[in-house]
Amino acid sequence: MRHCVRLLGTSAIVLTLGIGAAMAQEACKSYRVAPGDTLLKITKKAYGNDDYRMVYDANVDRIGSNPNLIEVGSLLRLPCADGTVAQAAPTVLPEATEAAKEAAASDQGPIVLITGNDFPPFTDEGLPGRGVFTQLVETAAFRSDPERKVEVQFINDWDSHLDLLLPVLAFNGSFPWSKPDCDQPAALSEHDRNRCENYNFSDPFYEVVDGFFARNGSGYDIALKYEELFGTRICRPEGYSTAHLDAAGLSEPVVKMYRPAQVRECFDALMAGSVDVISLDSMVAADTIATLGLTEEVVENQNLGAVKELYVLVHKNHPRGKETLDLLNAGLREMVSSGEWYDIVSTDLQRQMAAKVN
Repeated sequence: MRHCVRLLGTSAIVLTLGIGAAMAQEACKSYRVAPGDTLLKITKKAYGNDDYRMVYDANVDRIGSNPNLIEVGSLLRLPCADGTVAQAAPTVLPEATEAAKEAAASDQGPIVLITGNDFPPFTDEGLPGRGVFTQLVETAAFRSDPERKVEVQFINDWDSHLDLLLPVLAFNGSFPWSKPDCDQPAALSEHDRNRCENYNFSDPFYEVVDGFFARNGSGYDIALKYEELFGTRICRPEGYSTAHLDAAGLSEPVVKMYRPAQVRECFDALMAGSVDVISLDSMVAADTIATLGLTEEVVENQNLGAVKELYVLVHKNHPRGKETLDLLNAGLREMVSSGEWYDIVSTDLQRQMAAKVN
């Protein structure tokens, strides 16, 4: 889910991206694009020359046809001096500076949570209340402590939430995320192990079905067991956990995975015939299918899928992490007890049904 990151008017995001830039801007490594970067600037700092073509050629699949348009937050490969691209190294999370830790530990200032767009009906700035999950989180915080200031900001590079922004303590938490089976670490992908090892989770805010979607009549829409999907090309947007796919044996090389930045790209690929199956939250998929007018052409497999819960998560090193989770969990319990949780969810479901009818 990679989009141009909206500048937030706060030094925290600029500082955080700057930390990542200073660490990564060397040849033979990766580099996360910071505000104000151009390919020429990146090339000069990494190689001391103006030959930006080497960087562009190594990242044309990520940048596209226009080298003047690079997206803030995107991760670029910086080739070695001889033009070769080094093998991807294991992700090393940046250490938070002492200043960041002290600032994070301070009781001054609001609790700031981050989420992103392209995840309807849960989070999107274009939805009422910026999505039902955003409404649940903000309401939980208010019900727990009306005097505690809580802000929600949107940063659309979902991978950067867990790989960069939360580890350096720039924000208090992020949502919504699923929780892998942390009792089975050997079966998890690197990204899912990162969630288990480095993050604490709130109480579950929402329960959804993670389903499979295919072209109507393709055969994959009526598969009865996961083995019938072996050998297929499966699309699952980046930032989404693959834990349930791994557990079902639907991992590479058994299947070919396609991990685009946006949900819509999965449906474009499905309609173009370049993937066979989409693995996606049923509610997100249903919203996207309706928006794209594909209700007759793309259907959910009713035989396969897994129920999962969605959470707010905080980094284990954040000094205010427990405070953040305690605040939200207390508010969530009050909402469930009073019926307010059901009212918010019901209103959103009615909105979705009305949108489909219209």
